[in-house]
Amino acid sequence: PANPSDQPATPESPTLGAKAPAGAVVLFDGTSLEAWAKKAGKDWLKADGPAGWKLVEGGAVEVVPASDSLISHRKFGDIRLHAEFRTLGAPTNSGIYFRARYEVDINETYGRPDGNACGNLGNCTPKGTAPRTRAARAPLQWQTLDIEFTAPRFDGSGRKIAKPKATVRLNGVEIYQDQELDPPTGAAGRLGEAATGPLLLQEHGMPL
Repeated sequence: PANPSDQPATPESPTLGAKAPAGAVVLFDGTSLEAWAKKAGKDWLKADGPAGWKLVEGGAVEVVPASDSLISHRKFGDIRLHAEFRTLGAPTNSGIYFRARYEVDINETYGRPDGNACGNLGNCTPKGTAPRTRAARAPLQWQTLDIEFTAPRFDGSGRKIAKPKATVRLNGVEIYQDQELDPPTGAAGRLGEAATGPLLLQEHGMPL
């Protein structure tokens, strides 16, 4: 159980329930997963049939353990992303991957100083750059991630000339500002880097 004395309460996010701005791409409207596909196992850039997660009461979608991650049909370059989520308890392990490569962690460490902070860019930043502020809310409370992701730049020969970077706000609290990103590590590292790619929502054996 979380100990409230270990972490000050984070107020409700100012962007919770915000309407999509004019011209935005809405990838989930509460009624359909048509914008998403099941990823093809270890091939993170390939679709393998319809999304296997389930729609639940209240216009939400729940991760189904062992159903694989989801990738968006649409590919993106630079992007400003708004996502809303809630954890159902500990442990929780999930995340949002930009280009199916650079991960913003979603986990459950509320009230704990140890473990990767929620919103952490764990697979693409060096040690010492983890968020210094823990802005997660308690389990079962709705939370927001507002992320501005700038894609890497390449010249005409394919040589990278600028690193990707990200600004991450968790529940309205800025935990990264224009953070430069390294090539991803772990399973995502097999993909290399690219100027565009799908979003990936991670299924890691736990509901969310």
